[in-house]
Amino acid sequence: MQKRYLSELEQSRLLSGASMVHCPLAQRDYNWMAALILTGMRIQEFSRLTVPMVQKALQSGWLVTPKSMCKGGRRGNEYLMTARLRRHLAALVKLSDALGAGCDVPPEGQPLVWGRDISGRAGPLSVRSYELRVKLWALHAGLDPRISPHWFRHTRGMNIVRRSRGDNPLKVAQIALGHASLKSTGVYLQMSREEYEREIQLVDGGRLPKAVARRMAQGVAA
Repeated sequence: MQKRYLSELEQSRLLSGASMVHCPLAQRDYNWMAALILTGMRIQEFSRLTVPMVQKALQSGWLVTPKSMCKGGRRGNEYLMTARLRRHLAALVKLSDALGAGCDVPPEGQPLVWGRDISGRAGPLSVRSYELRVKLWALHAGLDPRISPHWFRHTRGMNIVRRSRGDNPLKVAQIALGHASLKSTGVYLQMSREEYEREIQLVDGGRLPKAVARRMAQGVAA
């Protein structure tokens, strides 16, 4: 049973670890990691977001990405600007202004998340840099070192299926993640590793230590 998502507890540990470090780069990372978990956006798509795009989304209530930015290039995506997502994206806009002060704005627009290439030239943070920053914060939080930005996409799907109170959470996940069919989304109905561990412990009997029971409960909280 391969695990490529974050449990509720792991999400909290990862984001809390970054949020409590009071420097601009840590706050930048905290906000974009939270935004990825809240949208399930592919990192290639997210890395191409610009400040004007996000400012428009803050006004309209929807973040719309063109098909040229999306996988396959066949259609664009739309993301509802919930209150939590709005807060993180607004913070990234402010950080982009601060961290990019004095930098030349690329032709495609001011990057939502600034970075530098190997020559030191400022521009959008590269996909590789996103991957390295996630691993840094995973290590900081004592989490699985294999964690990558794509895990946040799977985490979004799991969060929707677990937390939804509607009649068809799988359809919600399909639309939110931009899947062409429910076949791709069906993976999120599989039992999670935490749920499997809990059920096997119950089947085999015996009393779990309180600390272990508490950890399991927090890991699968809806």
